Amino acid sequence: MGVCSAAGYTGALLPVMLVVLFLAGFLAGLLLFLLLVALVSLIPPPKTQTAPSRFHAALVSYAMGLIVTLTRIRIHLREEVELPKGRWMLVGNHRSAFDPIITGWALRECGLVFISKPENMRLPVVGSELRKAGFLSVDRENDRAALRTILAAAELIRSGAASVAVYPEGTRSHIEGMLPFRNGVFKIAQKAHAPIVVVAVRGADQVAKRAPWRPTDVYLDICGVLDAETVTQHKTNEIGEVVQACISSANI
Repeated sequence: MGVCSAAGYTGALLPVMLVVLFLAGFLAGLLLFLLLVALVSLIPPPKTQTAPSRFHAALVSYAMGLIVTLTRIRIHLREEVELPKGRWMLVGNHRSAFDPIITGWALRECGLVFISKPENMRLPVVGSELRKAGFLSVDRENDRAALRTILAAAELIRSGAASVAVYPEGTRSHIEGMLPFRNGVFKIAQKAHAPIVVVAVRGADQVAKRAPWRPTDVYLDICGVLDAETVTQHKTNEIGEVVQACISSANI
């Protein structure tokens, strides 16, 4: 009788033990990854770094995937047009802090680096890793500094080191539709003589409200491509109008 009771108790406890072991293993792995990132962030970047570090880019990409998994984001990527060969500039609407994380993970094979606000680059550990992975910051209040960022981004594309992603609204929109574009960002593609890929993102603004208890469906529509010739032959405000119309047509 005692033996049968003990066996039944053990059988019922086994699934719980497996779940506990899995969670313990996952947390241990997560802590080791965070420790690794913290340690490598202390290594100063090369003084003459002209291209993203593959190692640090891989760490940032893995972190993006981890965040997508933990927040239970389900990405639905739709390519209405074919992505151009080589390097290009990606532009899209901006509704959530999760936008670059989701987009970067969905297009991780494209070698994207993002232009971010300076505050992100000053974050402990995170800022160091982003810089080493090739991410750039732009000071919108300093025209000379902004021009340096534009030239650096154009060189990344022109040299084939990376494709560059930027949000022309400049900051997250908390209203219906889009904020006015800062059309100067399109000079990056013009100076690099590169195509512009347009992406419309829907649903990312719901992640913070639902995660981690409920999954969130986020839709990325590659809704248009402006070839390099079109980009170089038109004014930046004209390019902005085309991009806005493309995103609006994707029902953001």
